[in-house]
Amino acid sequence: MRNKITTILFLLLLLAGATVHWFKPDRDYSQSEKRVLEQFPEATAKTVFSGEFGKNMETYLADQFPGRDTWVSLKTVSERSLGKKESGGVYFADDGYLMEVFTAFNEEQTSANVNALLALQNMADEMNVPMLTMLVPTAPCILSEKLPKYAPNADQGAVVAFAEEKGLKLCDVTEALSAHGKEYIFYRTDHHWTSRGAYYAYAAWKQQKGSSPEPLSAWTEKGLSSRFQGTTYAKVNDPFTTFDTILAYYKTEKHTVSYNNGAYVTDSVYETKYLDGADKYGVFFNSNQPTTVVKGGGSGRLLIIKDSYANCFAQFVADEYEETHMIDLRFFKNSLREYIETNGITEILVLYNIPNFAADTSVARLGRMLGQ
Repeated sequence: MRNKITTILFLLLLLAGATVHWFKPDRDYSQSEKRVLEQFPEATAKTVFSGEFGKNMETYLADQFPGRDTWVSLKTVSERSLGKKESGGVYFADDGYLMEVFTAFNEEQTSANVNALLALQNMADEMNVPMLTMLVPTAPCILSEKLPKYAPNADQGAVVAFAEEKGLKLCDVTEALSAHGKEYIFYRTDHHWTSRGAYYAYAAWKQQKGSSPEPLSAWTEKGLSSRFQGTTYAKVNDPFTTFDTILAYYKTEKHTVSYNNGAYVTDSVYETKYLDGADKYGVFFNSNQPTTVVKGGGSGRLLIIKDSYANCFAQFVADEYEETHMIDLRFFKNSLREYIETNGITEILVLYNIPNFAADTSVARLGRMLGQ
């Protein structure tokens, strides 16, 4: 009898949700999850008979279901109460960490991306522009001891080893991060590293180039937010998760920062409007933009080809160069060779986190941007 009542209640909830959904417009984007939501799939003979339509429809209904965030939260609480250590691909690790584990890498995509960077490296050598690539291991690699026992966890070091074997000039920051693994170098509720983690990578990069990095105390520390819950939190909406803290580090608080060829110019590398929304990590350099240029007080012009891991890293180099340029290949569509020549770039750093680098198809398209 109890099972029948439960089934009836569940069906009534589904019916209520479907009714509300019928009158409620679909959402295009989830601010909390920072991803595009599935839209109503097109039905064709091919997609119906292949099963693709059914799969897409299932995703669409899950994405657009009314009160989705609340349902995700209830699902997480239910699973945790049953002793589960994982929900929606996110593991409940020790010390309050939520970790999205990467179980395998696409070898074909990784190889294509490494080859693309090799082509860029060869071009940079021809232009006498020094270049290093920094592939950053994420929390499940550096803090793997915090994961539940037997949680699958791909070997991120294998990607670094493969890239080095192919001939990429690397700045391997694995040892530098591991040495500080007991410090707050990764957010607990987000897939990014903290500013402190980025500093240790910056210090390793400086050392590899033959310079002695200044201590972190040489920068002014400023709290930006003490109520940050990021991308991994958004996947589970665990109501018992604590908040992360976002810290800024700077020597000169004001810089001229130009985005996308002057489309937007501001006086700070910190875009504080993001602190009022779900995407608080976007406070660093206005989230992800096609091109960013920061005026500094040093000499030379650094180009960082990057994903979002570079956004808090770049605050440490802002004062060292006359200009620091950043390009996000996901949005940049022009000739990279022309950009380097026109802007007088004197040094290149490629900076990606390892799982993202291994999957990002925009890196493999780099060859079209070299103007060769």
